Amino acid sequence: MRKISTIKSLCLLAVFVVAGFGAKAQYSHLETSFFIPSFNIPVGDFGKSVDNIPMYKTNMGKAAGFGFGAGARIAYRFDIGFGEVSPFAGVEFFWNRVKSDLRDAYDAGDYSKPFYVNVPVFFGVGYRYEITDIFTPFAEFGLGPDFLFIHKESSVLGDFKYKPTTSLAWEVGVGTYFNKRFSLGIHYYSFGSHKIKYKDNYAVLDNGDNIKRNLGSLMFRIGFHF
Repeated sequence: MRKISTIKSLCLLAVFVVAGFGAKAQYSHLETSFFIPSFNIPVGDFGKSVDNIPMYKTNMGKAAGFGFGAGARIAYRFDIGFGEVSPFAGVEFFWNRVKSDLRDAYDAGDYSKPFYVNVPVFFGVGYRYEITDIFTPFAEFGLGPDFLFIHKESSVLGDFKYKPTTSLAWEVGVGTYFNKRFSLGIHYYSFGSHKIKYKDNYAVLDNGDNIKRNLGSLMFRIGFHF
């Protein structure tokens, strides 16, 4: 009997929750967002300097320079009485060249330069509170996989291709909306801890260990919302 009573209580609670969301439906909105451009400054291992080329696996995942990005997101925002909550899902794309001194060294030797591409897929939640019609501060948190791609590098020894693993990433950010259609934000992205190995067999260079890099970036993001 106690089990049946518990089930009835849970069903009743579910009815109230659904009814509550129904009552709030007039304040809900499906929002599509585009972030372009985004600017990022690598931090941690990602931004550490490297003095030699080729970088090889030993230094790969370092020496990233100032980068650019773009992204798209779908969010469902609804009023909770003291602001709006927005569960979201989105994908972003970030591109970083290696730092300028390394690019010059690769060019001087007529070698192919590596570059990095991060593609995080985030699921998260945001919160915003409208202070005026044109000023609505927000905060958000997202979590999901990051797909890292590394362009090959070359030297007189030939081409070196890399195969990084996927890692769990997260991001946190704050900023403000203007007129609900335009936003500016500053975010920290942790792309996670990626293992990096050679894509092909370079037995002479490979010590058998996978290099692990903790990649992160400080992002400045411009958003357009519909």
